[in-house]
Amino acid sequence: MSTKATILIYTGSPLDYPEYRHTALHFTFVSGTTSTMHVVGTQGLFIFQEDVDLDPHEFGSELAKTVVVGEIDGDVSPETIRRAVSATPVRNGREDLDWNCQNWVGDALMMLVERGVLSAAVRERAVDGMVEGCLEARDQ
Repeated sequence: MSTKATILIYTGSPLDYPEYRHTALHFTFVSGTTSTMHVVGTQGLFIFQEDVDLDPHEFGSELAKTVVVGEIDGDVSPETIRRAVSATPVRNGREDLDWNCQNWVGDALMMLVERGVLSAAVRERAVDGMVEGCLEARDQ
């Protein structure tokens, strides 16, 4: 058995433009529990948040798309994944005004690569899928 990792993409607010689309990492662990990890807030006030066993469709915004990241070896514990993802820096500085949850997802996936949980190729495909999913705005 393995942990399944996906990227969740939610419709943007106040308008559904790519830069307003919210993204999060979602894990379904071998045990059957789930975790959605993301940064919430606004520029300069972002904070890390983990939602355990929350249905991704009940986040508050409409789930527009899911992007498969891949399967993580079942020998990698949920705690290892949580530690890596929660250690991903949240950037709230003056020089980070264009940084958002989409950047954080890419950074969090890089942390998983650095910890040997994912390969760089898997991360690259996932980030490309997230970018494409965010660009597939209003027409769907």
